Amino acid sequence: MKTAIIAAAIGLALASPALADDKGREVEAVMRQYLTLWNAGDAATITKQIYRFDNPANPMQSEAGLAANFADLKKQGYDKSTMASINGCLLTDTSALAEMRFTRWKTDGTPLGPKDRVSLYVLRKFPDGWRVTSMVGMDVSARLNCASKG
Repeated sequence: MKTAIIAAAIGLALASPALADDKGREVEAVMRQYLTLWNAGDAATITKQIYRFDNPANPMQSEAGLAANFADLKKQGYDKSTMASINGCLLTDTSALAEMRFTRWKTDGTPLGPKDRVSLYVLRKFPDGWRVTSMVGMDVSARLNCASKG
């Protein structure tokens, strides 16, 4: 049921070009911090302060699982990710979506995989702050188009 609700929210939110949304700025700040931590390879902080997946068995929820993901990327020549844009919007006071457009770069300065990537993150606000509860890759032609509630 929860998956169906998330899928419906995502379906309603994806459409034409993204709208600027002042109420989504707090979520966007979390995602900028996430990218900074990601580029530092800081699996400990990401798993404690950013990730809180709805599926606790997600291997990236644990420090060891995320560290293994980082190690796999490094084997492929990964250096860092750069953000082209971030668009966040609140669905409720405690739930939000964030669309991140980014590139993964190799140490030789070429893109790792496709240059243009897009991920959609579902976030929930807990007493200790906003946390990513799930994420999904998107087609680069898709755009998040939602305005925060209220």
